[in-house]
Amino acid sequence: MKIHDPDHIHAALRAQGSNSRKWSIEHGYHPRTVLDIIQTFAPSKKRKPKRPLSRQIIEELSKTIDFDLLGESNES
Repeated sequence: MKIHDPDHIHAALRAQGSNSRKWSIEHGYHPRTVLDIIQTFAPSKKRKPKRPLSRQIIEELSKTIDFDLLGESNES
């Protein structure tokens, strides 16, 4: 599945029987923080997180949905 925008991230979580709120609570994050990070750093936004917490959340989401949201695996 190609993940491009925030809706695709939410759909990928739903496909695994979860959602952003459930995922955030299971991983110890505030649901609003995760929602804001998904909206801000989705691949279509072409922004990369600089703060450690934002980067950590995006990396964990990437593992959960099995898609590199940071796009670093494609960079050389």
